[in-house]
Amino acid sequence: MPASDFGPADILDDDGPGLHGQASFYGKGFQGRKTSTGERFDVKQFTAASNHFPLGTQVAVRRVDNDRCAIVKVNDRMHAGHRRRVIDVSLATAEYLGMLRAGVVFVRVAPLKAGSKADSACRTAFEPEAPCIACDEPPVRLPALMSGDDR
Repeated sequence: MPASDFGPADILDDDGPGLHGQASFYGKGFQGRKTSTGERFDVKQFTAASNHFPLGTQVAVRRVDNDRCAIVKVNDRMHAGHRRRVIDVSLATAEYLGMLRAGVVFVRVAPLKAGSKADSACRTAFEPEAPCIACDEPPVRLPALMSGDDR
């Protein structure tokens, strides 16, 4: 389904596992900044910021319109003002997903199943029986972040 068919919903609900909504990416300007976990952001790593999954969670991010899928580690939080996006991925992840030109794309995001093998983890994360531990929990509410920080 083309992204334009979704409209402006913040997070879209359907019967599939995980969250369905918009994703963007961190540009090179964030290189070396500390993330919420204390790690330094590296544009070459497959990492992400999300207010919907616990820090350290490995999640599968699947682009809706081209079905490309990447596994990322949530190591940062998004600015509290970003209510339309469910995740912001690193530059390397965005390149892999083919989202550099679009900037913002629609994705489905689901936590990896315990014991998932790397070669099939993206596919199995979106199977209907996949549990979504964080999906029923409200988004993490964050205190005001540094001014000018647009993550």
